[in-house]
Amino acid sequence: MNTTDNISSQFLKNRSTERKLTMKSLSLRLLVCGILPTLLLTACSASQPPAPTAQPASQTDAANHAPVILRVEERTETQNRQLLLHKDIYFTDSKGDATTVVNKLVSTDPAGLTATLADDPITVPADEQKRAGLVTSTIGCSVVLSPYSLTVEDRIRDAAGNLSEPVTVIFACPANPPNSLPSVISALVFGLGLLAGFWLYFRKRPSEKKPAILSILLLFCSLIPLQFLGSILHEGGHAVGNLLLGRPVWNFYVHPFTFSGFVRPITDNVWVHAAGYITILPVSFVIFCLLWKRRSVTNLPFVMLFPLDAIIHGLLMLILSGDIANILRLTGFPAIVFIGLGLVLVYSGIFLLLALFPLLGLNPGDRKPLLIVPAAFFLQGISGWLVAHLFVPGSSFDLRYLDGADIIESANNLAILLPILGGLFAVLYVTLFRKIYPRLPAWLQTETVSLTWKDLRLPALLAVISVILGLIVII
Repeated sequence: MNTTDNISSQFLKNRSTERKLTMKSLSLRLLVCGILPTLLLTACSASQPPAPTAQPASQTDAANHAPVILRVEERTETQNRQLLLHKDIYFTDSKGDATTVVNKLVSTDPAGLTATLADDPITVPADEQKRAGLVTSTIGCSVVLSPYSLTVEDRIRDAAGNLSEPVTVIFACPANPPNSLPSVISALVFGLGLLAGFWLYFRKRPSEKKPAILSILLLFCSLIPLQFLGSILHEGGHAVGNLLLGRPVWNFYVHPFTFSGFVRPITDNVWVHAAGYITILPVSFVIFCLLWKRRSVTNLPFVMLFPLDAIIHGLLMLILSGDIANILRLTGFPAIVFIGLGLVLVYSGIFLLLALFPLLGLNPGDRKPLLIVPAAFFLQGISGWLVAHLFVPGSSFDLRYLDGADIIESANNLAILLPILGGLFAVLYVTLFRKIYPRLPAWLQTETVSLTWKDLRLPALLAVISVILGLIVII
C-alpha cells in the first residue's frame, strides 16, 4: 500500500508542473497574436489528461478484492502428549468472502520428506473478515528421533478465486523419541521371573535342563526365519500392489526382527492396503498344507508360518489396526466383518500352532512348556528390541523417512507383548490342548520328539542368514 501512494503523489506533481508551463506559454501567445479565445480553447483541450486505458474487469476485481494477509503469529500447545504447532494468520478481505487457506509445501529439512498438507477452511464471519479475520493452521509433531521442519507457503483464497500474496511459515518440530522405559522394566521383570522359574523347576530335575535348552533354542531359531519370511510376504504384497498401480517402490524394508516393516512410498489405495493380507495368508496356508503331512523339526519354521501369521493378522483385525484401519476408512465396510474374520484366524492359528509344539520336544502333559515357550518368545522380543535401539537411530531409512521412532516404539510394544503371548500359548497347551489331544484324529496328532543338537543345524543356519540379511536392510 505505501508503494502505491508514492506512485500516485509523483503522478500528481508531474501533472501540476505541466499545467504551469502550459499557462506561461498561453500568456505569450495572447500578447503577441491577440487571439485569446482561440488559444484558451486550445490550451484547455491540451491540458486534459488522456483517457485511461480500459482494463479487464477480472483484473480490476482481483486487484481491488484479493484478500490481504496482515501478519502471522506462532504459538505451541501440548494436547494428549502431542506437541501442536499453531500459525495464527490475521487477514482482511474487502468483500468478506475468504474461504480457504491454501497450504503449499515448499521444502523439508531433512530434504525429501513426504508430507501431505490439507488446506484450512475459513469460517470467519464476513463482517469480521472486513476488519481483521483470524484463521489458524496447525500441525501435530510426530514421535521422531531427530528434529525436522516443514517450510510452507500460505495464501488466502476467496469465493471468486482471488489469492492473497503468499507468506512463508516454518513448522519446526523437535526430537521426540518414544518412551522405552516400560519395555525395559517389563524385560527385567520377565527375565528375572523366568530365571527364578527355571532355577526352581530344574534344581530337582537336572536331567531335564538340556532338553529344555534345546527346545528354547529350536523355537527361538525357528521364529527368526519365520518372521523374515512373513515380513517378505506381507510387505511384498504392498510392493506388488504399488507396481500394479504403476507406482514406484523406493524402499523395501523387510527383516526378521520384532518391529515394523515398510514399503515406501505409501499409496493410499484400498487394494494396496489389503495386498499384505491377500498375499501372506493364502501363500502361507498353501505352504502349510504342502508340508503338514511331512512336518518335522527340519521344516518347522515353514510349517509354523501360517499358524503364527494367522494369529498376528487376526489380532490386527480384532483391534482394527494398521492396514485394516485404512481399509475401513476407504471403504466404509462394517467393522464386524473384520472382527469375525479375525476371530476365525486367531482361534485356528492357535490350535494349529499348539498342534506343532510336540516337534519342539514338548509334551502337553508336562509343566516345562510353561517356562520354555515364554522364554523363547522373550528372547525373540528382547533381541528385536536390542537391534532396534542399536541400529535404527541414524540409519538411512530413519533419516529419509523419519520412521525410526515408530520402529522403536513397535519394538518396545512387542518386547512386552511377546512373552505374554508365549505364556498364553503355554497355558493353553498344558490345559485345554492336553485334554483334547487324545480325541484328535490321527492326522492332527504329532508325536513328541526327543531333540538332539543336530536338530538345530538347519533352523540355526536359517536364523543366522536371516539376521545377516536383515541387518543389511536396516542399517
